[in-house]
Parts: sequence; C-alpha cells; structure tokens
Amino acid sequence: MLQSAWNRVKNLNKLFIYVVLLPTGLSILYFGLIASPVYISESAFVVYSPSQRISSSGLASLLSGLGGSNSTSAAETIHAYVASWDAMMALNNAYNLKKVYGNDNIDIFDRFGGVFFPHSSYVKLLRYYQSMVTDNLDSTNGITKLKVRAYGAEDARKINAFLLQKSQDIVNRLNKRARVEGVYYAQKDVTTAERKLRDTTIALANYRNQHGVFNPPAQSALQLGMVSKLQDHLITQKTQLDAILTHAPGNPQIPVLQSSIKALQGEIRAENAKVTGSKQSLASKDTEYERLSVNQLLAQKLLEAAVTSLEQARLTAQKQELYLETISRPNLPDAPQEPKRFEDVLAVLLVSLMFWGVLSILFAGIREHHER
Repeated sequence: MLQSAWNRVKNLNKLFIYVVLLPTGLSILYFGLIASPVYISESAFVVYSPSQRISSSGLASLLSGLGGSNSTSAAETIHAYVASWDAMMALNNAYNLKKVYGNDNIDIFDRFGGVFFPHSSYVKLLRYYQSMVTDNLDSTNGITKLKVRAYGAEDARKINAFLLQKSQDIVNRLNKRARVEGVYYAQKDVTTAERKLRDTTIALANYRNQHGVFNPPAQSALQLGMVSKLQDHLITQKTQLDAILTHAPGNPQIPVLQSSIKALQGEIRAENAKVTGSKQSLASKDTEYERLSVNQLLAQKLLEAAVTSLEQARLTAQKQELYLETISRPNLPDAPQEPKRFEDVLAVLLVSLMFWGVLSILFAGIREHHER
C-alpha cells in the first residue's frame, strides 16, 4: 500500500508537490506538533466623566457624544501608553518580559530570541511586545478592549491586570493635573485679592490713627448738627435780647444775654472751623479718606469675585473629573485560543492550491507559446 501511494506521489506533477503538498505537509507538522499554545486574556473598560450618563442597558450604551470629549482624549492617551516604551519597561521590571516571552518551552519560531525574533535588545522586545498586546477603542461607545497574548494563561492575565492598573493610574494623574491647573490660577487671584484688601485696610487704619478721624463724612454730619443746634440757640438768645431792649432797656439781664450771644457766636465759628476752612478740618481730610475707603471697597469686591471664581473653578474641575469603569476584569483563560490548528492548515492548503493554479496556467501558456 505504501509503495502504491509512493508511486502515485511520484506520478504527480512536481509543481503540485512543491507548491501544494510540501507547504501543506510542513504546516501540518508545525501547527500539529511544534506550535506552542497561545492564551489570550481580555478585559474591557470605559473612561467617562460625571456629566455623561450611563443608561440602564449597561456601559456598552454609554451616552453618545464622547467624540472630542475629555474622556475620549483620556482613552486615546491610555491607548498610546499601552503601546509605549514606558509600558513595556514597567512590565519588564515587574514580570521580566524576556523570560515570559523567551522561555525555552515556547517553540523556537515564536519565542522572543527564536528564529524569527533572534534579537535580545529592548528595542526589538518593544516590537515583540506590541505584537502580543493590543487595545482597541470603539469610537461609537467609548469602550476599550485590551487583549494580551502569552504562552501561559497566568502570564496573560497578570500582564493584562498590570496594564489595566496602569490605565487607572493615568486617569488619576489626568484628574490631578486638571484639578491643579483648573484651580491654581483662581486660587492665585484669591491670594492676590486678599493681600490687596489687607493692604488697603491697614492703610485706612493708619490714616485714621495718624489724623485722629474715624469717618470724616459722618463726623462732619455730627459737627454740622451741633452747629445747627448752636445757631438755633443763638437765634433764641438774640430774639430775647431784642425784646428786652425794646420793652425794658434798663433790665440787668441785657449784659448777660449779650455775653451769652458773643460766646455762642465764638463757639459756632470754632465748630465750623472743625468742618471746613483749615488744614485740620474734616473737609481737608475727607479727600484722602475717601480715596482709601474706595480702594478698600474695590479690594473687597475683587476678593468676593475671586472667591466666586475659585468655587466655580472647583465645581468645573469636579464636573470634568474622569473615571475608569472596568466592564470586564482580565480573565484567566482555561484553554489556548491560538493557534487554530485546523483552520491554519486549511488556510495554507487553500492558498497553496490558488498559487498552484495560477502557476499552472502561467506555465501552460508559456509551453503553448514555445510549441508554436
């Protein structure tokens, strides 16, 4: 039987043997006996802000409008990090990727440092790492799916969990930076306004102490009220004096009233001088006092506005805060997902047959051309 099979093989077209049978046989050998099993650990997460709502149908139906939002930028930042040198080196420090992917138990064709990856540098390790770790961001719902391929189920799960934790750290750093940058300038304005209010208050207090005044307009009003009362009293005294002079010119009260009127007039002049008319009057002090009072009022208003802006900045920072919600944790695969041995062999066979068909037609055309 073997001899008969061998005779049939020898009678086959050499092109068919080399193009179809040989590659298919090698693929059966490789995928059936040599290729190491590959385990894939998957996880999924979404980055969102409090202003977005998650519907009752689940995180997969996260509110549309993520495009161009801070959450999308954060997801893209995570995507860039996962494929970066920093992520690879952090993983290597934690789990020694050269050992994980360069183990002698892995077939020589697939392992790092093998036939197709003969290098041992970290630059080449980065390329190998990028071929084993992928994350895909779905722009329609904002969900990121992280897949890690490894030759051990636990290795795949550990690497996936590590990258997921690093993604959470990135979101935390972005939140911290947003809070610091968003509130920093508002807090700085509050500090400046507080200092201005303190300086204007001290300046006004010093002016009051140096010039012996508290509130020139209010004090002027009190002084003018006192002058008004003195004038009323003066008018009463003059009226009484005129009546006595008319009806009793020899009345002994006349000198007393005249002396009282003179004293009242002097007191009125003195009180008026306190309000206006001299360098020590309240009117002369009112201009500088009003300037200092206006500066203090403006400083107070600026402080109130700065405090309001600070509260608004804090509220805005809270609304823009990002959260990473894990939809599915990294799983521990209980069976290898790759290689798909039968499908891979079948794919080699189909490609070989197609290639053989093209070559057969090409060679047939060449022979027919030469026969003419």
